[in-house]
Amino acid sequence: MWSTSNPFLNGFYEPLYNEYSHHDLRVEGEIPSELNGALYRNTTNQRFRPLNPDQTHWFEGDAMVHAFHLLDGKATYRNRWIIDDGAKVELEVGRALYNGVMSASGIAQGVLPKGAPLIKVPSNINVIALGGKVLALNENSSRYWEISPDELETLGAFDFGGEFSDSGDQGMLTAHPHTDMATGEMLFTNINAEANYMDCFTADASGAVTSRHRVEMDAPSWIHDFAITATYMVFFLGSLNCRARDPERVPMGKGMTFHDPNLWSRILLVSRKTGKTIWITEQDLYMVTHFLNAYEENGKVIVDACLSHMEPSPASLVVPDFFPFAMPNKGTSPFSGPMLHRWTIDPVAGTSKHHRLGDFEGEFVRTSDLVFGRKHRYGYMAGMYNKKTDRPGFNCLIKIDYQENRYEYQYLGSDTDYAPGEPVFVPRPGSIDEDDGWIMAVWGDARRNTSEMVILNAKDFDGAPAARIKLDHRVTNGFHGNWISEEKLQAGRLARAALAS
Repeated sequence: MWSTSNPFLNGFYEPLYNEYSHHDLRVEGEIPSELNGALYRNTTNQRFRPLNPDQTHWFEGDAMVHAFHLLDGKATYRNRWIIDDGAKVELEVGRALYNGVMSASGIAQGVLPKGAPLIKVPSNINVIALGGKVLALNENSSRYWEISPDELETLGAFDFGGEFSDSGDQGMLTAHPHTDMATGEMLFTNINAEANYMDCFTADASGAVTSRHRVEMDAPSWIHDFAITATYMVFFLGSLNCRARDPERVPMGKGMTFHDPNLWSRILLVSRKTGKTIWITEQDLYMVTHFLNAYEENGKVIVDACLSHMEPSPASLVVPDFFPFAMPNKGTSPFSGPMLHRWTIDPVAGTSKHHRLGDFEGEFVRTSDLVFGRKHRYGYMAGMYNKKTDRPGFNCLIKIDYQENRYEYQYLGSDTDYAPGEPVFVPRPGSIDEDDGWIMAVWGDARRNTSEMVILNAKDFDGAPAARIKLDHRVTNGFHGNWISEEKLQAGRLARAALAS
């Protein structure tokens, strides 16, 4: 590999260079008959040698989408590169031209070909369904990328019909949109860090923008995710800022994020109906990356999310060396590992308090999409608990029962062997109970350098899996994805066929 010292280019982080198509995969157990559709998962795969391999962050690789299609108890698998703007430019010259937005390479990236974008923005974070399309998402550009649902070929850019063209090339669409099942709306953000504003907007099932509120920001804060309630969009801001398109940052090898020691942690509530804002300044310093869920109860806003404590640091702190996920040999990090917390926010009094849940670390928190934005009982996450090795990554999945204050752990086998990715909850059709369904996650087997997609019965979370769908190669450690039902996929296929005829 290009670097022996950088864990983000080795082991399960090592790029996967081949594109595979496998049919009738080997299955241990039985795929539930109700599961017809596909689990899409987005990963990061560096195609060319980075400008500085020792400083390349996990987040920087080219986008590669993986899909496990399930139909009538059978499973197929396919993975393909996403050919987005930056990938096109580097493919034409056959080498890496760009610094990563999250890496402090310390190397100026040089003169780019005429017409090339200023920065490279791989669409390697998430995969969603919107308007009959399957979209690969990034968070540092004003457009996503549509892929074909079966072949995973890159079909072209998706930009909400140019709705945010006034942002020019400064727009930063979220890679974490959220659907309110009670209203049918999908909620998004689009941030202009240079002008310090954020557009909070909704789209209907066709992908058409239905509402839009502009929020003036107090700083170019780094915002990766948000939560929703029936009334609010909820944002947690810390001392980390970002300017992805500052020509003195990413092109010069400094990374887009930087620390402002004059900023404290803040909570921002944005009214979904009016755009009115409520700002609350916290009494400690932390960063929140992902939200499990939020809801309103007795006039309070309850939020569950992963928190990383931060020690006060000088302005000279090189953020990409430590957050998110520390580079090796950089000394003691001012950030703690991510830990699950619950906040109780009083919008009227403008106060907030929070406390830790459990004694584990973890990330990639999810709940059932059916209750997102409403009160939930259960949550799921990839965790680190009773870990026996120093291998980077998670060693178990965790189920949280908020009502009973109980935690369940699924290790799949010895925690020295298996490492899971993000858990995705898929409800049983017609289910009533919140945890009546399945948990899907891609696990890596360190002994064999292979991966498998594991289906757990959510009601028997720590029991034997319902099915283990085996691959003969590994799936690179990646980020987010979603289950898309066969019904939705077929509707999209028919719509595209009608347009083509």
